[in-house]
Amino acid sequence: MLLIEILRTAIDQLLANRMRSVLTTLGIVIGIGTVILIVSVLEGFRGSIERDLNVLGANTFQVQQYGPQVFSTGGRRLKPRKKLTLDLVKAIRERCPSVKFVGAEVYEGGVRIAYEGEETNPNVFVFGATPEFAVNNGRFIADGRFLTERDVRIRARVVVLGMDVVDRLFTYEDPIGKTVRIKGQKFKVVGIFEKQGSSTFGQSRDNIAAIPITTWQLLWGKRSIAITVMARSPELFQQAQEEVIGVLRKERKVPPGEENDFDIFSNESLVESFNQTAGKIQLGGILLGIISLLVGGIGVMNIMLVSVTERTREIGIRRAVGARRAHIFRQFLTEAIVLCLMGGILGIIGGIVLAGIIALLLQWPMAIPAWSVVAAVLTTTVVGLISGFYPAYKAAYLNVIDALRYE
Repeated sequence: MLLIEILRTAIDQLLANRMRSVLTTLGIVIGIGTVILIVSVLEGFRGSIERDLNVLGANTFQVQQYGPQVFSTGGRRLKPRKKLTLDLVKAIRERCPSVKFVGAEVYEGGVRIAYEGEETNPNVFVFGATPEFAVNNGRFIADGRFLTERDVRIRARVVVLGMDVVDRLFTYEDPIGKTVRIKGQKFKVVGIFEKQGSSTFGQSRDNIAAIPITTWQLLWGKRSIAITVMARSPELFQQAQEEVIGVLRKERKVPPGEENDFDIFSNESLVESFNQTAGKIQLGGILLGIISLLVGGIGVMNIMLVSVTERTREIGIRRAVGARRAHIFRQFLTEAIVLCLMGGILGIIGGIVLAGIIALLLQWPMAIPAWSVVAAVLTTTVVGLISGFYPAYKAAYLNVIDALRYE
C-alpha cells in the first residue's frame, strides 16, 4: 500500500468522524498550545526585559548595600550590613586603575515637584547624584547641562529634570533657568534629560529629577548610597570588579574568608537572573504541556482501540483479499500519527494567535522560536507513534476468521 494511499485512507477515516477526532485531539491541542504560548510569550518578554534591564551604561556595574533581591533563599532576610558612603567612592577613584568613572547615587520616590501654580503628581523619583550619574546610567542631556563637581561640593540647589516633569510643569516655557520647588526648597533648573520612554512594565523612565547628592542628603538624610563604576574597557571589566571588591573589603574591614557585605551587579547579571527565573517558568509550562500530551495520547490510544473494534469486519475482509499485516499496521499507525499531528497543528496555531494577542496588548515584541514549532511537530509525531502502536498491532494481528464473523 503506497504511503499516499495510506494517508488518504487515514484522513478519510478521521473526516468521517469529525467530532470524535476533534474531541480526541483536545489534549494534544491544549498541550502543544500551552508550550507554544509560554515559550513565545517568554521569548518576547525576554527581549523586552533585556532591553529594560540595561539600566547601566556600557562596561558599568553597580555596588549596593543589598542587591536587587534583599531576601535570601527560603525567605530569610539577609543579615544587616553597614551603609555604603561617599568616602568609598573616593577610595575607589584613587586606588582602582582599571576604573574610568566612579559615582554615587541615591533616590527618593513619590516626590512632588512644583512650579508656580503647577505641580506634578507625587510620583517623581528624585535622585541624589554625582557628575558621573549620567554617563554611568546611559543618560544624555537634551538641553542645558548636568551636575558638576562644584555643585556637589557646595551643595548647590540645582536640578536636572526628566521630560515627564518638563511636560507637566513647562508646557509653554523653556525650563532652563526657572526655579522649581522640591520638598519646599527652591531649585534652579540647569538641564533636561533626553527622553527615554517607558519600560516593559509601563513605568516611565522620564519621571525623574537629579540633584547633587550632598544636597539630597540635606533633604532626606544620609542613607546608604549606590556606587556606579565604569571600567576603562570591556577587557578590563572583570579586573575593575576585582579591584573594587578588594578596596571595599579593605575599607569595610571584611575578614578574609567571609562573604562580601555588599552586592555587585551589572546589566549582564540582571539579565542572567531574569533568564534563570524565566527558565523555571518555561520548564513549568513545558511540564504542564507534557501532562496534557500524556492525557491526549491516552485519548488517542483509546479512540484508536474503539476504531479497531468498529472496523474489525473491514479488517477481516481486507486480510481475506490479500492485505498483509504490515499494511493494516501501517494504516492504523498512520491514522494515529495524523490525528496527533492535526492536534499539534491546531495547538501551534492557537498558541501563536494567543501569544500574538498578548504581545499586542502588552506591547511586547512578538517572538516565535523556530525550535519550539519543530519540537512541537516532532513531539506530536512521537505521541502518535506511541499511542497508535498497540491499536495498530492489535488490528494487524486479528484472527481473519473471527474478524469476518464479527458483527
